Amino acid sequence: MANELQETKIQPAIAPAAIVDNAAFTSFVIDRTQFPGADYLEFVGVLGSIDATMAVLKVMESDVKTDGTTLGGTPTLVKDATTKPGANDDNKSFVFGVDLRKTRKQFLQLQATAGDGAAGTFLAAVVVGRRLTESSSRSTHRGLLFADYA
Repeated sequence: MANELQETKIQPAIAPAAIVDNAAFTSFVIDRTQFPGADYLEFVGVLGSIDATMAVLKVMESDVKTDGTTLGGTPTLVKDATTKPGANDDNKSFVFGVDLRKTRKQFLQLQATAGDGAAGTFLAAVVVGRRLTESSSRSTHRGLLFADYA
């Protein structure tokens, strides 16, 4: 019997990088076909230092992509953040959940733009596919560097 955690796949959505001020973060386009059988995706973001309310924080979707960091066609909104993180939200996390059982386009992207502050914002995020049709303890199958369980 598989551990429920072995029915997940994780990919980077926004890689850790230099602090961003008043600009968009580089965000990867996520192809839902890379999550076979998943019924749910979660974009999990982690903030470091943040000194101004984020200008943009949302998930978009499209049936085409231009490249690995750009949605093509006419992207549509999946979900905008109910409350955008601000200057008092250092070291907090957030989650966007996307139900894949609903009609969804093939490509999804977490889009984030730092607000205009004095120093900027640190942000990194991953996307987690849940309840895959095939479970595995192999880390590479799940998009991980390693998978250890205690």
